[in-house]
Amino acid sequence: MVSDRDKLAFNEAARCSKTNRVWFAVRFGKNWILERVASSFPIPSWRVALHRLRGIKIGKNVYIGYDVIFDRIHPELITIEDCAEIGDRCIISAHSRGSLLLLDAYPRDTEAVKIGRGAWIAPGCIILQGVEIGERSVIGTGSVVIRSIPNNSVAVGVPARLIKTIDANSEPKEK
Repeated sequence: MVSDRDKLAFNEAARCSKTNRVWFAVRFGKNWILERVASSFPIPSWRVALHRLRGIKIGKNVYIGYDVIFDRIHPELITIEDCAEIGDRCIISAHSRGSLLLLDAYPRDTEAVKIGRGAWIAPGCIILQGVEIGERSVIGTGSVVIRSIPNNSVAVGVPARLIKTIDANSEPKEK
């Protein structure tokens, strides 16, 4: 049995995706399966490949940890640039919406998320829609990022706040 709430949310998400309900259901099911497999796959590069199949734009030499949840409805709105690292159990969302009783005040909102080149997202972080993490920036463990973070910055906390700037002239050593 499917609840009225589930029917409403499904129809709303399909409408927002600008596709018919059947195609939306097929795409959602495919993405859900790929996410579940990617979530616990033991080879990091294969986790990345599976997330790419979902439509997430992922650069070269990216690390994605275990149990990372990327937006299930709008994965195509997420971009991860080269050499970024995302720790275990992070959540990256490109949409939000209020409860049934708050839909008028908080309608569905979708905005792209971008994680810059060489950024490091430590485990357990949540990154909300519309956020851009700058190149070579660090987001501390368990942080909730609700605003964009500039290049070469360290941000921590709930909500994440800038605590430090990284010297932009220092280049990481490659082995």
